[in-house]
This record gives sequence, structure tokens and C-alpha cells, in this order.
Amino acid sequence: MLYAESRRRRHSLRCTLCGREITLGEEYWACNGSRVCRACLPDFARQELSPCHEIHGKEASL
Repeated sequence: MLYAESRRRRHSLRCTLCGREITLGEEYWACNGSRVCRACLPDFARQELSPCHEIHGKEASL
């Protein structure tokens, strides 16, 4: 039983952005070395996609 308890602790995951534990069975996103919980996904996506950000009418010309 002690082995099972220590094994469970070793496999705990934490969200890279907020530090909250990602519990067993909970969905999360793993991208570019980050693990992101559902609550942080919009902020993470915004950060990751910031190089693609455009404003209509002010697009960068090639």
C-alpha cells in the first residue's frame, strides 16, 4: 500500500501556467514542453499564437 501511495504521488502533474494539480482522469494539453489545464488553455493559446496575430486592415506586408 505504501508503494502504491508513493507511486501515485510521483505521477502528479501540475499546470505549467497556474501550478494547479491536474488530477487523474482530468484532461490537459501538452505542447512545447508545457502542460496546461483547461482553465489556462485560452491564455496559453493566446501566448503560443501571438506571432500569428493580425489586425484586419493592418496586416503585415510580405
